[in-house]
Amino acid sequence: MAAPPGPVDLTTLVRNYVHYDNLTSNYNKQATGARKLRDEFEHKIITNLRTNKMENAIIQISGASLQCIEEKTAPAMSLPRLETYLHKYFQQKGNGMDETDAILRFLKLQKMNDTQTTICLKKTPMASPIPPPPPAGQLGLK
Repeated sequence: MAAPPGPVDLTTLVRNYVHYDNLTSNYNKQATGARKLRDEFEHKIITNLRTNKMENAIIQISGASLQCIEEKTAPAMSLPRLETYLHKYFQQKGNGMDETDAILRFLKLQKMNDTQTTICLKKTPMASPIPPPPPAGQLGLK
């Protein structure tokens, strides 16, 4: 989306930011819910196909087809996982020198050196304000 033409006052910018922040939050919640339901249906379909010994079936639907496939996914490379792999590597090497700790210290230092700082807005929900008391005249007080 392009920015609106011409100067815009801060009030309008804040109002638009809050609007789109709320919109984004709502869409994220909807997408998360939709993915969860889709995954549940997928699990039920696959279970049904397995129960009926039809794992190789190709289901024709409007504009597409569905079939069970085996999908391999590698785990994300995190520092703890890298540490485990490095220990295994040095054990297999068999020379008794495990440089895992030195390598990880180096990597962590490089990561800290590559860290960038950005400024962004953070919206913190506030407690609902307490409504002001009614005027004294409405309470029968003078």
